[in-house]
Amino acid sequence: MFLRGAGGVAVALPLLESLVGRRGTARAAEPGNRRLVVFFTCNGVNMETFFPQTPGPLTMESLKGSALEPLAAYRDRLLIPRGLHMVPKGWGHDPGTAGNDHAMGMGHKLTAQPLDPDTLYATGISVDQFAAAQLNQGGRPSLTLSVGWRHPDHLGHISYAGSGMPVTPEGNPWLTYQDLMGLGGLSELEKLRIATRRQSVLDLVEDEFKALKARGLGHADAMKLEMHADSIRDLEVEMAGNGLVACALDPARAAELEAVDPDSVLLDAQFKAIGRMQLDVLAMAIACGATNVATIQWASGSGGPIYQWDGMDHEYNHHKLSHGNTKDDDSGEEVVGYREMLSQIDRWHASQFGYLLDRLSAYEEGDGTVLDRSAVVWMHELSDGKIHSYVDLPTVIAGSAGGYLKQGHYIDLVAGQDPWDLRYPHNRLLVTLLNAVGCSGDAGAPITEFGRKGLDEGEYSELLA
Repeated sequence: MFLRGAGGVAVALPLLESLVGRRGTARAAEPGNRRLVVFFTCNGVNMETFFPQTPGPLTMESLKGSALEPLAAYRDRLLIPRGLHMVPKGWGHDPGTAGNDHAMGMGHKLTAQPLDPDTLYATGISVDQFAAAQLNQGGRPSLTLSVGWRHPDHLGHISYAGSGMPVTPEGNPWLTYQDLMGLGGLSELEKLRIATRRQSVLDLVEDEFKALKARGLGHADAMKLEMHADSIRDLEVEMAGNGLVACALDPARAAELEAVDPDSVLLDAQFKAIGRMQLDVLAMAIACGATNVATIQWASGSGGPIYQWDGMDHEYNHHKLSHGNTKDDDSGEEVVGYREMLSQIDRWHASQFGYLLDRLSAYEEGDGTVLDRSAVVWMHELSDGKIHSYVDLPTVIAGSAGGYLKQGHYIDLVAGQDPWDLRYPHNRLLVTLLNAVGCSGDAGAPITEFGRKGLDEGEYSELLA
């Protein structure tokens, strides 16, 4: 199970010519699967400080002072497109749309479909579930996670299996981990024993290795087998050093997940801790092949926690601060210094995005890392939350998806012009991401459209390597 991974990834036995005879021919290893990860934050940002200072190649200097400064170590692997606008458009600017701006910001982003006027759920599949149907073994759904309290309705969902079919994310990392490890239905003692086991996989298959060696292998094949065993040992050591053991979390980390109080998992006080746990589980699932597609949603549309950690000591929740008002309905007073508080939140979210990149880049794969073979996109519900803006969307992409996407650049698509001329609909970003990770349309052709019929087609050549 370890050698082939939870989803069929990759550390298969080498070709042994002694066993397959002269019919066996060496084949180049197929490239690893490409992955899509969506990191989604709710409400708006401080547009004055979110983006780098100047378009062009990303440098330490251009990121300095921006919300993205915590990502400076990954500047060579980031792609920041600016000038995208949401479709269907917000503020009711498109015929046939329904819902308020928060509902649209949640339901439109991953689907590019209008909302059902009765339920306010999206009327089409989301990009993550579409990709999972093609990239995951057996078409398994995307791994869909959340952090913090969510609205139980349309404001708490970004992922859709189809029209009117919201996918409810899992907010408890221990429950997610149990599912990924195949622990459902086992006793608590059995779960603990498996989750904390440090035994080497080579010890577990020792008899099989002995039987294989006894089949009269030639000298070359015997050498291959020993080298393979050495590589497995090295992989286990490396994973242990990264806090992961044999496609399982380090026992101490697994014990922390198990100790999570299910009654407090959604509380603001647990937001940071649960978020890190979810990122650990997500990275493990992606790297070990349990899924090739995942989303993680931080809080809920028109909501969010009160940030009181890592130097923040806010009095009002994220939604109120995004409006700069002490009341969710804007009937209160202006919050003094709210823009700086939004900048603090933006930087904190950037640091969590960076933590996810740390985890994904810790796994070597071929001549790169899992991150290099992924497209990890950070998207937002809104841009300027104060006016519920659907233009100039804050978007950050990490990883080139195996060389498909440009890296190390901040690209102002509107080139400093008025972003309200609406030339860059976000559905084309979704098309670009799907092609980047290897999805295809009819008869294997590249994907040219995604979302509601009649939207602009094609991918963004400006974002390609």
